Amino acid sequence: MIWLATALGLFAVAVLGIAFAGRRVRRASVPVVLPELSARLAASTRAFVEAAPWLPATAADAPAVAAAIEAALIAGEPRQALDTAEVALASSAALDRDAPARIWLAWALCANAAPRAALDQLAKAGEPDTALANYIAARAAHLHFEHGHGAQGAVPPLITTGDLAVVTLARGRGGAAWLAGATDVQLSAAQVGAAIAEHREVTAWCLAGALDALDRAPGFADAAYLAARLAVKAGLVAGARQLFEAVAPRMLGRPDAAAFERDRRDLADPTRAVEAAKRQTAERGRRSPRLRILP
Repeated sequence: MIWLATALGLFAVAVLGIAFAGRRVRRASVPVVLPELSARLAASTRAFVEAAPWLPATAADAPAVAAAIEAALIAGEPRQALDTAEVALASSAALDRDAPARIWLAWALCANAAPRAALDQLAKAGEPDTALANYIAARAAHLHFEHGHGAQGAVPPLITTGDLAVVTLARGRGGAAWLAGATDVQLSAAQVGAAIAEHREVTAWCLAGALDALDRAPGFADAAYLAARLAVKAGLVAGARQLFEAVAPRMLGRPDAAAFERDRRDLADPTRAVEAAKRQTAERGRRSPRLRILP
């Protein structure tokens, strides 16, 4: 839809900065730029279509309990996955071989909407450079960012209150004052610039991390779905649509299939999602702990 392409594209320009909150999402020190991400997204989409499905439990470095954790996640039982991962970590720590177990625990924590704890586990594991670790790092970092702006759940809506606020600021339509229905909110140019820049940086670096995961495992459906969501938020709407369509056949029967279809509907027509984000902002009645200019 023209609105989504135009609005999200407004904050997807220029050279992007470094990762946030001291958490690496990508190992490279070179800033991420939009043309690079667009080219990588297209290449990853082509590779995904051609690749056989890949499951992290089949990786050579996967712990013995990986299949059980993955089965619980696929069955839509994140609490069971978390319980299994915690027991596995306790056992592996006793043998001083806990890094793989921590990675899988981080995945279970993401599925239980605990991204901060997931990032902590990745840090303790040494932030390894594998397909699964790259995916988890990108997912946890962006989920942590979205939760800080009021979003909830393990897979928030495609358009959140934070996204809506940044789009509004970028379009010069009053920002937080418009969202809050207030007339006395004054935002400085520095506040507006900082809010837009933070959204750019986090989204771009997390998208790069999801694409890193796809580079290492082109058939990884979870990473492809994450990359498609982040591409929308980065303003790469045409590429995001192509990846969404490529992922669709592999989402059948998955526990996140409903969230995926919700996102596809919102991508085709964001009207409902925008109205829901506006209502959430009005109902929340408090400021975001991260994006300080939000109501």
